[in-house]
Amino acid sequence: MKKNLISIIINCHNGERYLQKTLDSILDQTYRNYEVIFVDNCSTDQSAKIFKKISDKRFNYFKTKKKIKLYAGRNFALKKCKGKFITFLDADDWWDKSFLSSRNKFFISSKKYGFCFSNCNHYYENKNKYMPFFKEILPSGFILEKLLQFYFVKMGTIIIKKELISKLRFNSSYNIIGDYDFIVNSAKEYEGMAFQDLLVNIRIHQNNFSHKNRKMFYLEFKKWVKNQNFDDSYFKKNRKFLLQKLEYLRVIYLLFSNKNLDLMFDIIKYPVFFKKLKLLLIYFLPNFIINLKLKYF
Repeated sequence: MKKNLISIIINCHNGERYLQKTLDSILDQTYRNYEVIFVDNCSTDQSAKIFKKISDKRFNYFKTKKKIKLYAGRNFALKKCKGKFITFLDADDWWDKSFLSSRNKFFISSKKYGFCFSNCNHYYENKNKYMPFFKEILPSGFILEKLLQFYFVKMGTIIIKKELISKLRFNSSYNIIGDYDFIVNSAKEYEGMAFQDLLVNIRIHQNNFSHKNRKMFYLEFKKWVKNQNFDDSYFKKNRKFLLQKLEYLRVIYLLFSNKNLDLMFDIIKYPVFFKKLKLLLIYFLPNFIINLKLKYF
């Protein structure tokens, strides 16, 4: 029986430093029936040259006419996909060779599941250290409520049925939280199948966009929370968790940019005791230590 075609989307802007490892991890996959949709978002480095060295008809190169936001780029790539299933791999992350083949249970599942996801390793580049992202058992089924309390789905682990894409698109007004918005919207409508393995590696380094743009992260999440329907039972029940997370993001970015006495009092009022202690500890550290510790926070 012929295996289902899987479309692998890579959005890239100046990703030459890590791109070869990402591409090699795809070439090494034991599951062979895939296509790569590589979107070059007007890179000015050697990314295009690195990709075009691969003489494999499954690897498809597309270049945007001008530099666009990541989530507009994801939507651009979705239009090029021919596979029954779609997955995403950022240009600085990589998969174990058995990642795709290990998802066969999802590929042959009934319509009950719209997408699958898994745990992953965080690879801390500065320490050359791997750490599992999630320490507990990931849940399957309707995961929205648990997802609102803790965001445990990484984009590099998700595989989604293409038939759902006509109903789902990335919100291109976002710069950082578009993946979060996309996955939450998916979980509103469809059940997810969880895998517990560690076959995906997410690289954490100083150039990660979200780590360099904490204020933007906070402002986008604030906008996202404001736009939610809190009459919905799931969102109504978890309103306090979302507001606490919003406040946490605000404090984190202010620790970088505007550490003052008012901020200390805001931290003291933070309702989650463990996080309050962590934030107070960071507050009283010298600025150069804060920058060092929060680089991968």
